[in-house]
Amino acid sequence: IGLEKDLYGHFDAFMHFVAEGVRRSSRGLEVDILGPKRTIEAYEKHDVAVDGSEQNYRLDIFVECRSINPGDELELKSKSSKLGYGRMFTVVEAKKTNRLIEVQNACIQLIVYMRQAYVAQLNRCFVWGITLCGDAVRVYSFGNDHMLASREIKLTEKEGRARLIKYLVYWSFCEVHRLGYDPTIKWLPGPECWQIEVPVLSETDGQRSSARTALFYTRECLVFADNLFGRHTRVFLVTDITPTCAEDTKYDKCRYVIKDSWVEVAPETDEDKDMRNEIRHLRKIRDKLEGHTDVAGCYPTIVAGGRVQFDRSDGKGIVDDTTASMLGDIFSRIFAPQESFSNEENSSCKRDPRMIPFRAHKRVVTTPIGKPLRHLNCPLKLVKVITDVMRTHYRIRWDADILHRDISINNVLFYETDDSSDVQGLLIDFDHAVDLSVPETKRHLDRSGTLPFMSINNLNGQVDLVTGLDDWESVIYVLCWIGTYGFNTSCRPDPADYGKFYIRKWYEDSLGDITRTKMSDLNSESCFSMLTEQFLQDFPHIEDLEDLIHDLRTAMFENSDLGSEFHGTVAKYSGPRKNRIKIDPFKNRMAKERELMESLLQVLEQFFDKKSELQMS
Repeated sequence: IGLEKDLYGHFDAFMHFVAEGVRRSSRGLEVDILGPKRTIEAYEKHDVAVDGSEQNYRLDIFVECRSINPGDELELKSKSSKLGYGRMFTVVEAKKTNRLIEVQNACIQLIVYMRQAYVAQLNRCFVWGITLCGDAVRVYSFGNDHMLASREIKLTEKEGRARLIKYLVYWSFCEVHRLGYDPTIKWLPGPECWQIEVPVLSETDGQRSSARTALFYTRECLVFADNLFGRHTRVFLVTDITPTCAEDTKYDKCRYVIKDSWVEVAPETDEDKDMRNEIRHLRKIRDKLEGHTDVAGCYPTIVAGGRVQFDRSDGKGIVDDTTASMLGDIFSRIFAPQESFSNEENSSCKRDPRMIPFRAHKRVVTTPIGKPLRHLNCPLKLVKVITDVMRTHYRIRWDADILHRDISINNVLFYETDDSSDVQGLLIDFDHAVDLSVPETKRHLDRSGTLPFMSINNLNGQVDLVTGLDDWESVIYVLCWIGTYGFNTSCRPDPADYGKFYIRKWYEDSLGDITRTKMSDLNSESCFSMLTEQFLQDFPHIEDLEDLIHDLRTAMFENSDLGSEFHGTVAKYSGPRKNRIKIDPFKNRMAKERELMESLLQVLEQFFDKKSELQMS
């Protein structure tokens, strides 16, 4: 091989040869049952720039699926006529030689492209990738928590060519979910929108109803799965009215929100035994808070939801979309008990039964539709939103026994009231919430949340029991964040000044350093003032926001109604040296959880009542 580009034509020709064989095999067969559904082929040009590509990347060999069977459920048509990631099944990244450094570089480049596939293809659950290094091919599978690679496939050897043919033929015949696509999300060319199936649960027992699914339609994706790994959360604005044209799925026609994500659960756990079941939490919240008009519309009202399922290929029932269905036969090896590998020839290759998390694909439909805080422009409106949200948080904690555990700038939304002169807060995302009424619920839980807004107790690994006070501490961090960085780019400080902000230590340092920084920041009024003095001074009513945040800190960490043993963030000791007694203010405050939560909520409500005569603009 003289140049890397010389590899492109050879590999393209090989794929074309296999595709022709697949097409010939389909002739005379009942293609909808027995035959291949598609061919896997390279785009006609090589080394191509793809529409939407970051940093002008050029893809060596762009690979797409081409339908043979008109009944094939796979629809990869891009909304644009341009060559884009929306059409891509996979990509072949080529390097001239099979040296280790070349193999590693090819894999790194592949990772960049695969991330773009998740963004462009709203029905993509996992992705395949291929590297071609000299005469060696490697096939990769990228999932929520894994990147698996095949053994080296030598194209100069008969066995190697046979193995690659098996991959190409498998992809041609298999069900769409084996390709990495979600069969319950389909592109409808007519009205130019996505059709999404959502599980419907019985209102009596929480089991799947006989209807099984409800259909919703969208062309508005608010949150994209823009990371290669993780939950791959997507959020859609949807309507339940069957569209006839593209106008029917525009923003102003949508009434609901769909949240689609891959959530960690215990392996082989049924829906009703899942301790962190957002859908079950939302159903309970809806039932327990019914009639509480003071928080109506401040939490998501569930319409439908459950684990995503699809029909088995043999027609015998349905299967949950989970890590097990994604990985197929590989799953049993990754999750097999460690001792089952003790008799292998290479006994050092033992596997942890929890090498990767086990996830279930879940989808939930809720209303109302909220907007991110970046669309606000007034601190007083922000306080109104936070007051609504934390009043709702209080109701959910004490009336529904559910603790949210992830208050952050992303999980507090708002929407305008009917006359558009006022705003209402909306608390979302109960993925990390726990039901404290369930005996099996652990009050000492793993770290959860968004780093800059995590409580000290959370950062410490939940040394003390989790309480609503952890979420209230997160509220202080959210308000400090907005006070420092603003709502959006229109009111943001000069990026050159970011290095001077004390608040940067909440997310740049190690967990241990962040914990110590926050303990120091909140321990005294003087230390805390160093943070608030760096707030954006050209914000309207910024002084009022500073006063409120100081009042909240005082109500939690220096509450005058409680003794000194409840104050501060640092443990104290009393008594003689040999018999010292540790006084832990965090543990002491836990015993006053409800009292302190009421006090904090009162601070918000009294502040807003006092300032309500000011024009909120």
